[in-house]
Amino acid sequence: MEQTKQFKDNGDGTVTDHESGLMWKQTDSYQDTSKWLNWFESQEYIRKLNNSKFAGYNNWRMPTMEEAEGLHNEEEFIRDADRLEIYIPSAFSPGGGNTTWTSDQRPHNTAVVFYYRYGFPNLANKEGITKDSIRAVRNLSGETPLPPRDQSGLSSGRYSS
Repeated sequence: MEQTKQFKDNGDGTVTDHESGLMWKQTDSYQDTSKWLNWFESQEYIRKLNNSKFAGYNNWRMPTMEEAEGLHNEEEFIRDADRLEIYIPSAFSPGGGNTTWTSDQRPHNTAVVFYYRYGFPNLANKEGITKDSIRAVRNLSGETPLPPRDQSGLSSGRYSS
């Protein structure tokens, strides 16, 4: 598939989203570690990216739910580790997970996971053994990212438990 102009493969293991001002790691944690990660292990994965200054940067982080959703595009897809379609731009490497953990935490030790195969978020236990991965992101501008939405509830009405 042809890359959209919005997303550029930078040739260094990163992809730039010119509309959102974000840079994404081209591969996800499953592709890098061959392991599915819970939310806490995803934080450790991000810490290691920053300590190693992946692609020359040390400000990698977990995406917010809105940022994760911004990658979803039903008109474009790559294949995940199960060889099924996930609807993200072709600038990303195929063979990863079909989800990403987000920084959006909720009550009862849960956090939001975004599903690229289906195009919706859901809640998962942060310590649970799940088939989830993390897609690392950073702001191009160097600005401090906005904090995740408040933990009082699921404001968009699109979540299910």
